[in-house]
Amino acid sequence: MTTNFEVLTWGREGTRVDGQLTSRLGPGVDFPRGPEFALQLLMDAWFQGFGAMALDTGTAREFEECFELFLGKQVWTDPEGHLLDAATKEPVRPKVKAAEHYADRLDGSSGRSGGYDYLVLKPQCEEFQRRAAAIIEAFHVESEPGGEKARFTIEAADPKYVAHMEQHLYFKTAFSGSH
Repeated sequence: MTTNFEVLTWGREGTRVDGQLTSRLGPGVDFPRGPEFALQLLMDAWFQGFGAMALDTGTAREFEECFELFLGKQVWTDPEGHLLDAATKEPVRPKVKAAEHYADRLDGSSGRSGGYDYLVLKPQCEEFQRRAAAIIEAFHVESEPGGEKARFTIEAADPKYVAHMEQHLYFKTAFSGSH
């Protein structure tokens, strides 16, 4: 993982999280300012295990869906390329080839995990941006002198989206605010 930013937060107050970004891209970086980056920070903190139990299962599922929208969803297949149910890993009935079913949505990536093959669907950037705008009320970034650090404030639409940010956190992220 390439680290783009180190993130330090001071906990949350209601729906607000304050923190500091340190660029690992060198001085003079333009810090991301869109709601997409704010959501990426909240998602990455959760993904890295910070306060994972603080999120209710519905919110955790929303974050999983946002990861799929941003990075591309994995669809499971058997060795012959037939779709498998994501939960049971049993063949979907009627049997259908993933490459045919998702034809123009495949991004060309594939892999293997837990003994099963998977293909990756193309990211859905516009839908991710829509979701970010619904989850993030405001995101303010103020660069500090020298250009390698910036203070930020994330204001979420609902406290459930920042429940995992209760305490001071320090983590590194490869997210860059763009897609």
